[in-house]
Amino acid sequence: MTTLGFCTHFSNTDEWAFEYAFRLVQARDWQLNICHWLSSPFLLRRDLVQDDLFQSDGIQAVTPQLLNKLELQLREHYDSKLGDFTNVAFKLCEGQFQVELVRCLRRNQLDLIVMGNQPVEEVQEPGVQPLDEFAYRLSYPVILVGRDGPHSFLLNAKALEWLEYLDIPQGDWAVLEPQKV
Repeated sequence: MTTLGFCTHFSNTDEWAFEYAFRLVQARDWQLNICHWLSSPFLLRRDLVQDDLFQSDGIQAVTPQLLNKLELQLREHYDSKLGDFTNVAFKLCEGQFQVELVRCLRRNQLDLIVMGNQPVEEVQEPGVQPLDEFAYRLSYPVILVGRDGPHSFLLNAKALEWLEYLDIPQGDWAVLEPQKV
């Protein structure tokens, strides 16, 4: 394992997830990939996206200039937190995040995913699985941070196989369970 993907959706739990991911990559000398999926108000159109990562009032067609602007926003948001750590990459992703994330994992671009926990009620797109259900079913290691606070970790079955490398104290983690219907 050498590459950690921190996927941000700028939720309240993302700060905790970032702190954990950053601490882990520093301790293990792994690469940190900070990923963010462009947001679109349209389910099937990904050529029109929000023109700001932190404000949802503007929509614009995807252009190289817009992508540069949004990547700069992403970098500026995390640069001050990285200090002199340089083994980092930033990636803006297009498309439905769960599908694209699986593609990245299948291409061996990421070994481990860390994300802030996202409550079911925050899922807004129809047809998108709640994050914990998606992570539970994924056959790649995933850690969700923050369900019950900053030291609360949910691991899927694949992440459990790497537990000794994850620097999570006993008692701070639980296994992801399938959702009850």
